[in-house]
Amino acid sequence: MNKKLTVLVLTGAMACAMALPAMAAGNTATPTSTPVSAEISVSLPDSVLYYGTVQEIVKDAEGNITQLRMNSERYGAYVMNLTDQIVWIDSGRRTASEPAALREGEGLYVFHSAVETSSLPPQSAAFAVVRNIPMDAGCAQYHQVEAVSLENGQLKIITDNGGLYLLADEDTTLSVYGSDEATALEDIQAGSYVMAWYGAVAESYPSQAHAVHLMLLPGEAQAQESTLTRGELAMMLYEQAGKPSVNFAMDYTDVADDAAYAEAVRWISSEGYMGGYGNGAFGPEDAVSREQLVTVLWRYAGSPMLMDYPGLSQFSDVGEISRFAQPAFAWAHQKGYITAVEGDVLAPQLECYARHTFRSQEKKIILDNGLLLNCFFLESLKFLV
Repeated sequence: MNKKLTVLVLTGAMACAMALPAMAAGNTATPTSTPVSAEISVSLPDSVLYYGTVQEIVKDAEGNITQLRMNSERYGAYVMNLTDQIVWIDSGRRTASEPAALREGEGLYVFHSAVETSSLPPQSAAFAVVRNIPMDAGCAQYHQVEAVSLENGQLKIITDNGGLYLLADEDTTLSVYGSDEATALEDIQAGSYVMAWYGAVAESYPSQAHAVHLMLLPGEAQAQESTLTRGELAMMLYEQAGKPSVNFAMDYTDVADDAAYAEAVRWISSEGYMGGYGNGAFGPEDAVSREQLVTVLWRYAGSPMLMDYPGLSQFSDVGEISRFAQPAFAWAHQKGYITAVEGDVLAPQLECYARHTFRSQEKKIILDNGLLLNCFFLESLKFLV
């Protein structure tokens, strides 16, 4: 069987186009913590609007902003995780903004993922930071273009899970984020991301508004698929755990001290979630099989044991599950997190593949049609037990 198991790096889905901070108060983040089948339509918003004040700006060694610790009377304390792919918007000038000018105490709109940690304060990945916020209802709003139609010079953008129609025409000014290049209504396509400036929103369903300005944002990078390696899986879980420092003697023959995954391997080995092969090697570049992935996540969830579980007997290749992975497969199947790849085949030895796209900070793993785990944002997998 040549079918590949794909581990998808997904985005959380988007929908927050409220004209006023008060209107956005009802748009709260919803953690993704339940299994989702490929046949089930997930209606999470692609982004959520948070309005608050910057309490602390966290930077890396190169001076890049990696985190904003914020507070809001409406939304409470929140931590926004930033990458170099975030967009910075000056709403008043309708241009890109310079992040180096950001100061503590400044009020911001932050459009962030609908997926958040269950920590206090919660954390999430930020997609757009909006500064220089006007006092009226015309602040820049972040939208994913779900569908478009262009008729008689008028562009209709469908966004917010079909709940909002943005109309643009010859009176709508256009720009490209961080560039002076010209653009046209025809350049806005389904799948694009835009910042939109508009005022009143018609109280209908779908709601409608006329865009006075649209800024076309950088698009999704072309998805690149590659084998999910043991080193990459270790790094995903290590990042999710907050990159803890551990004092653990690691002497794998194939893990150099300066390797990108070295500290992740040290941590994951110290926790017992992954180990070496017994010949002194860890195999950081080796592909992760289906049964290896399930076993690592089972251990990460606390190694829950089931007694006399008959559910796997329906599969024709159950005998191919390695002894070490059998409790993990039983647990995952009993919980509904794993099903057959096709027919009655579990394919425990099937390799996992990773697909990395624009929002690579959100690493969600999909194992066949049943298992959905978020290995970056959820601070633990306790919800699986």
